[in-house]
Amino acid sequence: MSRDTPGRSETARQALRDVLREGPFTAHELSARASIAERDIVAHLEHLEKTAKAHGERLEIEPARCEGCGFAFKKRDRLSRPGRCPVCRGSHIVPPRFTLFVKGGP
Repeated sequence: MSRDTPGRSETARQALRDVLREGPFTAHELSARASIAERDIVAHLEHLEKTAKAHGERLEIEPARCEGCGFAFKKRDRLSRPGRCPVCRGSHIVPPRFTLFVKGGP
């Protein structure tokens, strides 16, 4: 196993938590930076969202939006990228971005 992958000294969620503190990232970017499979990122984010308060943090989500008409998916509960826009039916969707803030910080 590579030393760059989480697990030796930290868990996958801890690695993800550390990356999320650096700024807003998409699931794809988080996958590359934290060395976690992209298909697993959403499950880890859902868990981090639930446990963030206990760690004195909050997960901020910049909603996905349609490139065609600009519709923002503000009321979407799921953290994954939507497939199509409900307004224009376009499939060019800018994925959501995630950031983890320490409460009392920015």
